[in-house]
Amino acid sequence: MSGVLTVSVFAQENSNSSPQKTLKQAFSGKFLIGCADDLRSNSEAYQTSIRTQYDIVTPENCMKPQPIHPTEDTYNFLTTDAMVDWCEKNGLKVWGHTLAWHGQTPQWFFQEKNPVAGETVTPAIPTVTPTVAPVAPVSGTNNPRRNRGEITGPLASKEVVLERLKKHIMTVAGRYKGRVVGWDVFNESIADGGDGKTENLRTFSWYKYVGPEVITMAFKWAHEADPKAQLYYNDYNIEQGAVENKGKHASSMLLLKRLIAEGAPITGVGIQGHWHLDTNLADVEKAIENYASLGLRVSITELDVTATGDNSGAMGVNQGDKKIPAENYQKQADIYKKLFEIFMRHSDVIDRVTFWGLSDTRSWRRGQDALLFDGELNLKAAYNAVIDASNIK
Repeated sequence: MSGVLTVSVFAQENSNSSPQKTLKQAFSGKFLIGCADDLRSNSEAYQTSIRTQYDIVTPENCMKPQPIHPTEDTYNFLTTDAMVDWCEKNGLKVWGHTLAWHGQTPQWFFQEKNPVAGETVTPAIPTVTPTVAPVAPVSGTNNPRRNRGEITGPLASKEVVLERLKKHIMTVAGRYKGRVVGWDVFNESIADGGDGKTENLRTFSWYKYVGPEVITMAFKWAHEADPKAQLYYNDYNIEQGAVENKGKHASSMLLLKRLIAEGAPITGVGIQGHWHLDTNLADVEKAIENYASLGLRVSITELDVTATGDNSGAMGVNQGDKKIPAENYQKQADIYKKLFEIFMRHSDVIDRVTFWGLSDTRSWRRGQDALLFDGELNLKAAYNAVIDASNIK
């Protein structure tokens, strides 16, 4: 516990108790400021922080395919409906995340239905979980963000798999039509590594059982379901290599150019922004410029800057420890300030900057103290640095 207390004291000593501006006030007219949460486990202090600091909320887990559509004939809208209702009542926008992904996607999308010999199979009527639910406090632990599993059992045909995805998108995006301002349509399609000479799409899940065209088709179905929604491709580390036009960034440019050429109704690209103290800021700025050159809008969709550890988005890497040197928090503040100065310079193409979590202990980077608030919602040095960055002309 001593490490946590040290962090809390540092946060209090390096923040103003009554800042003149909230985050959304500081960047009003430039871009939206968001947070990620399912709004199920919040004290009144956290709910107040969300109302006060942010313009828009991204559901951290509840809209992903596994929790919202666990079986072919069952949808679970309990948490998502409650979340959207709360946001509407409190004047916040909602961003949908995510319609298609290789992670947190149930196997039934790809499996063949095998009737018992001699039986006639009657199509089931989809059930929908009742939608009236209060925002109830439960554990704030995050689910794993990325998982890879080979599909067990016989595979369904490509046509059946595509029809299932279409129904999923039409049902989910259609349900929140006009209530969700935009969607991450496809999430994290590009594999890590690679030389940047191909799209380097992952070799499993949708990309194995359907093919690269599935991304374009998903965008078209999402647009059909909600023609006014903004539609984004979202990924991590896609800024890496931007200055030299290599690696994952170069692959992302090839993918985006193909989507545009194939007529995908894509609005923009989400740079997740899972960064650390040694992040290459020149790559971040160049990536924004490169995506804008394609006529796309840009958002920073899952922002956190770890105060320890060297990870930028993938699971199972160096998570650091809780004995974080005090000087790391000032370095973190400096990185946050420089990032927001970049965002301000490109505010003409940036729609949204969303922090992935609510505090250092309500974050999938717990233990790395990656956000602007400590676990007691005290302001850290990074908070004031971000506010300072809003003053640049």
